[in-house]
Amino acid sequence: MKPVRIVTDSSAHLTPDEIERFGIRVVPMRLRIGRRIYQEGVELNIDSYARKLSAVKTLPRAQAPLLQEFVDVYHALSKETDQILSLHISGKLSNTVQMARTAAASLRGHTRITIIDSESISRGLGMVVIRAAEEAARGAALPDIARMVRGIIPSIFLSFFVDDLNYPERDGMIRRSQAILGTMLRIHPLMEMREGNLIVMEKVRNSQDMVEKLFTFINEFAYLKEISLLQRGNTQDATQLLERLELAYPDLPVFTDAYHPTLATFIGLTGLGVIVREQADHYF
Repeated sequence: MKPVRIVTDSSAHLTPDEIERFGIRVVPMRLRIGRRIYQEGVELNIDSYARKLSAVKTLPRAQAPLLQEFVDVYHALSKETDQILSLHISGKLSNTVQMARTAAASLRGHTRITIIDSESISRGLGMVVIRAAEEAARGAALPDIARMVRGIIPSIFLSFFVDDLNYPERDGMIRRSQAILGTMLRIHPLMEMREGNLIVMEKVRNSQDMVEKLFTFINEFAYLKEISLLQRGNTQDATQLLERLELAYPDLPVFTDAYHPTLATFIGLTGLGVIVREQADHYF
């Protein structure tokens, strides 16, 4: 039996080492900035994204990869394997999953391709992809890996504070009047992922409360397996939170990084947040 190959999109926030180690194929998300479209991870990283964004007045948008890009990736992999597992950003945030399914249908009968909506974004998707890649490397069959993936998706949780209220206003999470008043009062909305969608849960007014809320959010999980701490423009707050996490969870490594452009199109350039994965068995 040929090994299962793993495909994802660039919103997964994988490291170059992870991509190379597991031979993961990453299809780049497209980012609309002003009138131009760029490929994430190919033409833009978070720093070049920020520079280009500063030159336009409109908010950016993340768009799915082109259908032909998926077709090309699946066709190339079909020469190496007859089993492909394709894991993607939440279908409520992007039509990437639909693009992948349409592309997979064009190869029906040649290669077995399973498409799964992660109901997550950024390192939340990345956690799912890495677990799938680990099982594929052990020689697990496609149905078994897909079953495992569907089992761990409910165990991944995301919580982010947003500094720029124009983003939640654009996406209908808050009203225009709330965005104006919140900006004046320097209020930071807390966004969480619920059933694949980002929603505003509560608000705080200072960075100390942000750190406390995020630490409390993590501390509520009794069976933690992974923690990711992502930020941009909040190094001091991130460092304070990381120090508390290292004291509270000395045996649990914390993945830290600046978040990637796709996530930035939803939360802005100066966010701070965490993504956690609990032991999946806890849910059964």
